[in-house]
Amino acid sequence: MYKNRVVTAIICITAVAGLSGCDMIMGLVRAKRASVKWEGPVKEITFARLDKEGAVFDIEMHSRIDAPVERVWEAMAHPERLADYSDMYKLSRLVKEEGNTKQLEIHMLALDNLQTLTVELAFDKENRRISIKTISSSIADIDGSYELVPSPDGTKTLYVYKAIQTDKVQIPISTDVQRSAIKESFVNQINAMKKQMGLG
Repeated sequence: MYKNRVVTAIICITAVAGLSGCDMIMGLVRAKRASVKWEGPVKEITFARLDKEGAVFDIEMHSRIDAPVERVWEAMAHPERLADYSDMYKLSRLVKEEGNTKQLEIHMLALDNLQTLTVELAFDKENRRISIKTISSSIADIDGSYELVPSPDGTKTLYVYKAIQTDKVQIPISTDVQRSAIKESFVNQINAMKKQMGLG
């Protein structure tokens, strides 16, 4: 353990970028360490497809929420409340609201590293669908949707996320670590909504 700390310190001292280089290296170490618990199946995720070709992820993930679709929609319709119900969200600020669209500034932890982005959400209440598009992010562009599918008996809801996520920069971590970050973000969102609904 001591040897590893010394090696990390030497790398940081010799990094061309100085302090910012040290921060980046330590961020990569934190991400790798935090990614382990998201490898393989995750109980909150009933289906996951996270295929990557080049810089582009093709994502589809499902989760079952034990609540009627109307109740889940009510939680989804207020994403600005995410930070009120999750320690992983440090900020979920409503920037602008016009008609059926909202712009949201989000600061959240992803694999123990703070990520910031601004997104635009378009709400289609009739079809229980929300489109999401990144307005600003230093890491990746997201173009996707969330859709709610009620169970036949109306007591449960399938929460479906589909997206194309494109790296904006060459990210110096493995694809598996990126997959872990995507899973974690999805589960954190699910858990925040469940807490908002009094389910956990």
